Amino acid sequence: MKSELRVRPAEPKDSAAIWKWRNDPATRAASVNTDEVCWADHQGWYDRTLASEERFLLIGEFEGEAVGVVRFDATESDTWEISINMAPSARGKRLSVPLLNAGHAWLVDTFGPQSVTALIRVENSASLRAFENAGYVLATKDAEYVTMHKN
Repeated sequence: MKSELRVRPAEPKDSAAIWKWRNDPATRAASVNTDEVCWADHQGWYDRTLASEERFLLIGEFEGEAVGVVRFDATESDTWEISINMAPSARGKRLSVPLLNAGHAWLVDTFGPQSVTALIRVENSASLRAFENAGYVLATKDAEYVTMHKN
């Protein structure tokens, strides 16, 4: 049987891994906020996130290993903003598109059809390709960011 990437809601036990992934230099370089995040700030954010009804974190798992995280944030315009971060050990294994697709499927299964946007740095060609391959289309582009959209 072929292995499949699956997502599950993040749990308290996932906090340290997400913090490490977030502070990885390649992740920081591609992020909207490139600053390193200290543990105390991360843990406060993480606790608030797990308690929120307007933000959801999903852990992607492949062959029993956590390989990335998808975050959905509710916006004021009846859409969700999506963010993705791959574990450094999972990069280059062609798991970002399956993670995006599994995350979107979870959102639709949970809330019904939803409109989703992604904000991506212009120079982050890997993320731009992944979102495009997951069915997202260009909405806007400026000197720093590309916004992609999927219904």
